[in-house]
Amino acid sequence: MIKTSNLTKAAVIISLSFFLVIPFKIIQIICLTILFIIMLSYIYARILLSMVEASHTFKNLKLSCHEKTDIIVVLKNKSFLPGFFCYFFDEIPFMLVRKDENKGICILRKKEILRLHYNVTALERGRFYAGPVKLTMTDILGLFEIQKVIMDKTTITVRPARIKFQTLFHPGLPGGNEKIMNPIYEDISLHKSIRPYENKDSIRRINWRATAKHESLFTNQYDFTYDVPIFVFLNLAEDDYPLKEMRWYTEKAIEIAANIVMTSEKHKLKVGFAAWAKDFPFLPPKENQCGFILDILSEIQTQKGHIAYTPKLYFKNKIPKGSLFYEVGP
Repeated sequence: MIKTSNLTKAAVIISLSFFLVIPFKIIQIICLTILFIIMLSYIYARILLSMVEASHTFKNLKLSCHEKTDIIVVLKNKSFLPGFFCYFFDEIPFMLVRKDENKGICILRKKEILRLHYNVTALERGRFYAGPVKLTMTDILGLFEIQKVIMDKTTITVRPARIKFQTLFHPGLPGGNEKIMNPIYEDISLHKSIRPYENKDSIRRINWRATAKHESLFTNQYDFTYDVPIFVFLNLAEDDYPLKEMRWYTEKAIEIAANIVMTSEKHKLKVGFAAWAKDFPFLPPKENQCGFILDILSEIQTQKGHIAYTPKLYFKNKIPKGSLFYEVGP
């Protein structure tokens, strides 16, 4: 869209009037010159309107709540005419933008491609959009204002916040006490801690560096590599939560469920999901569906009512035997 100022409109009307009314050639030449300059400026504005484009580099972004990410907007001038005083604004609600970097003023030279970076912080989980991009420019004389709205958007999926789980364990467990389906149950690449040597331990587990330092035998302890399906049930029934702090508790429950899913993916386990919530799906434990579950948790909402069954018994015959069942709720 091209907006014409009142001063430009008045100049056109006065020039036309003087050209038609006053018979002096010098006045007519001046009026025609003014009209010609205005016409050239209008053509200039029309060319810029059609030849200046904007787009986002990334069409889909995924991050966790309270994390930061970079948004890149590319301004492209395809014409041989420069765009003066180009004001850009990338609309991105529900995000914290550092120093209002999603808007500013620049000059687009001929055939120039300008990349604009700005940093945003996700304030809450959900699905949000960066865009459309709004551009405002002027011609070389500033007679016309060029306004263009480019409907190019970036989808930003904000997943629940990450939580660092603290693993509680005894001072030491002799090998073989952990009940798991895979007999080769410890991953020697995941070093956990050291503990005093016990008679049941293998000599291969001895940490000789710690033994030499403390003049006593110490044994390496590793994290377990499980080979069992994981199933997460999330209870978001509103009547099961205290009314005063329901929002805080439900968001914390969603974060815990999401981090159980992410931890399962880290250990390359099959993971399934179900919930008492609005339009929740039942997903039996499968491989490579962690991302899909996290996308569900980014938009899941609470459901009115009270859960009327025992989740572990209800899903007993719907998930593989031996699955680890996690119920997250109030």
